[in-house]
Amino acid sequence: MKISTYLRWQRWQVRYKVIAEQIIEDIREGKLSLGARMPSLRNLSRLFSVSMTTALNCYHLLEELGWIIAKPQSGFYVALPLSEQRTPCLPQFLSRPTHVAIQESDLHHPKYSGPLGISQLNPSDMPTNALHNSMKRGLKRLGHEIHRYPDRQGDLALRRSLEQHFAHYGFPFSANELVIANGCIDAVRIALEAISSTGDAIAISSPCFSGLLELLGGLGRRVVEIPSTSEGIDLEQLEQHLAQGTVVAGLFSTSHMNPQGISMSPSQKQALAALANRYQIPIIEDDIYMELGHGKVMPLPAKYWDKGGYVLWCGSVSKTLTAGFRLGWCLAGRHLPVYLKQHGISHFGVSAPVQAGLADFINSGQYHSHLQKTRLRLQQNIREYRAFLSERLPIETAISSPTGGLVLWLQVPNLNSQALWRAACEQSLDIRIGPAFSTLPLYQDCFRVNAGWSLTTGVDEVNIAKQQLELLVKLMPNCMNIRH
Repeated sequence: MKISTYLRWQRWQVRYKVIAEQIIEDIREGKLSLGARMPSLRNLSRLFSVSMTTALNCYHLLEELGWIIAKPQSGFYVALPLSEQRTPCLPQFLSRPTHVAIQESDLHHPKYSGPLGISQLNPSDMPTNALHNSMKRGLKRLGHEIHRYPDRQGDLALRRSLEQHFAHYGFPFSANELVIANGCIDAVRIALEAISSTGDAIAISSPCFSGLLELLGGLGRRVVEIPSTSEGIDLEQLEQHLAQGTVVAGLFSTSHMNPQGISMSPSQKQALAALANRYQIPIIEDDIYMELGHGKVMPLPAKYWDKGGYVLWCGSVSKTLTAGFRLGWCLAGRHLPVYLKQHGISHFGVSAPVQAGLADFINSGQYHSHLQKTRLRLQQNIREYRAFLSERLPIETAISSPTGGLVLWLQVPNLNSQALWRAACEQSLDIRIGPAFSTLPLYQDCFRVNAGWSLTTGVDEVNIAKQQLELLVKLMPNCMNIRH
């Protein structure tokens, strides 16, 4: 490259960064408000007398840093990077065994089902036709085998497909080590029954997905809630319980935890696996959100660092592809024999056509393509929801900063979440409130919303998710400072 050309290139590099820094300063000072539409690329290039290429690179940098978001066929809009935003507090406490109260209330089972309640993607964004075609090809492959009882460990073709799929992420395992189950919660249930008994205490994170709490309570297990931290969980407290024998096992989501959206750091996951091996105590890893990271690099599970086979890794396609398949799996490690035995006691395998259809969908490359599109869509959804709620809720509101997954965890000081729940039910509005995620009275001013539905639609389309968010915001003022 000639020196003159290099100098021009260097000035161009500096120029787009200078413009980006100026825009960031305007956002911080409030000159550009959250959610405001940015000038078009053409107008930006005219405003700063730069080329369209320089303007485009400026916006790409701002988008990468999180200061703006791009909306298809609409333009660029002001956002606020996660590092600049207020996030819910993580209460620290001395953990102890508690009982899970089996509640008949609608905290766990709402009368109404809407886009803000259950953590799931919008069905209209799913590759339904492609799944139908894969099911047809899968049935054709099975032929007369469809009349046989399925292999209790799972269809070998599917297990091999999953082996190859996760090897792509740098997470190798053998198909012979994998067991197919009826969804992730079923895989976790079998693991709990295989490695613990009624009355035993299980270590969990606090807050914890309400479905796991219900499962533990239904199985007659006590729980020891371990405080969450910005890097995952309080490993020191967990180790104390492992060393004292307070708990017989652990049950943790490690990537994009539901409800708070925290992911354990790689060092935490490595330490978690090391603790399981040091104390020879099983850790069940619920990794259902692993493939829904909002970046390009997928996080490795704690199971990756498990040297002695004490981590039972569970996953599913229920959140990534379709809940209707009810298909999950478990990599049980040294517990494989007892896991298979317990698996055989509870049922006689998983639907053969469903397994064959999923194997075809994975092998065709469509699952990988679908995940790439879904991650980008979720990243945009999360930013849209954060911007929408940040502008409309009280200024003290703290909103989680997930790097993956489907949900947002909100904390509104002085909020009476029980009052919010009752008001929501009266309006047929589906949300989840803090008390559903803990056995402790720690999250009374918190609630969770699903962000699997986009807030961006055509001019003539009715956006149900946006309507329900607007209704939620309207209900909030009447649910503040209310005594029980």
